[in-house]
Amino acid sequence: MKSSARNISFLTFILISMLLISCAPQKKDAFDQVVMQSQQQIVGGNYQKALDYYLVAIKKYPNDKNLEENYLITVKRVKQLADTAQEVENFVVAEKIYSVLLKNYSHFKMFDKSLSFSKRSLSDNLKNCKINRSEKQSRHYLDAGEFEKSLRIYRVIYREYPDDPVLLTNLINCILDIKFLAEIALEKEDFLSAGKIYYALLKNHKDLNKFYGSLSLPKEFLEEGLENCRSQLTKKGLEEYRKGNLAEAITIWKGILKFDPDNQQIKKAIETATAQLKNLRKKENQ
Repeated sequence: MKSSARNISFLTFILISMLLISCAPQKKDAFDQVVMQSQQQIVGGNYQKALDYYLVAIKKYPNDKNLEENYLITVKRVKQLADTAQEVENFVVAEKIYSVLLKNYSHFKMFDKSLSFSKRSLSDNLKNCKINRSEKQSRHYLDAGEFEKSLRIYRVIYREYPDDPVLLTNLINCILDIKFLAEIALEKEDFLSAGKIYYALLKNHKDLNKFYGSLSLPKEFLEEGLENCRSQLTKKGLEEYRKGNLAEAITIWKGILKFDPDNQQIKKAIETATAQLKNLRKKENQ
């Protein structure tokens, strides 16, 4: 009986050894595949998927130090990509990566002491990226004459970080720049540009009134400015209409609709002048 028991134990040992030996190559293949797939996702900009491959593998092979070490290397690499993107002012990419790292921060506890960053530092970097990205986008719209979009960018980010001093400074400077552009436009009698600016400031008055008050931009002032631009362009359009310059009159009146889109009187004038111009050109071609 003892001899039989020893034989069974020996056979069991042999079977387990063979099983472990056969599993080792499979585990190595799986490990190599995780590393390769994760790196491919990083190259493709899919940072969440890059981390997900490791999370799945670690659940399958818990306490695998080699796997955990490579996971740490990957996390550090992703973080470095975010830092580099921020340094070269690619704030969109940096913001995307910092968001992914923050979302996954709870999974980094296994090597928390080996990290060179904290959850707080990630949050600060993410905030800085959002604020800088907003500044960049707002300036782009401002340079393009898209004043409402320029202010809308700040309106959105201000709701998220209402007390950030850098954001507040950027926002005030943006409003001041837009106000200055309105003053220049009026000096040049460019009532179309001035009207678009007053319209943009009015549309954002409710959310940014806190700043308008300190910058001498009350709602009444903006409404008066808008009415003046509307009146001047309506008058100019009528002058061209009476001279028979129908196309010019239509162009001027269409400009009014850019800052007064619901003006039914102007829409009717455009409709009438357009019909007259069509008939006139038809007669000229006969």
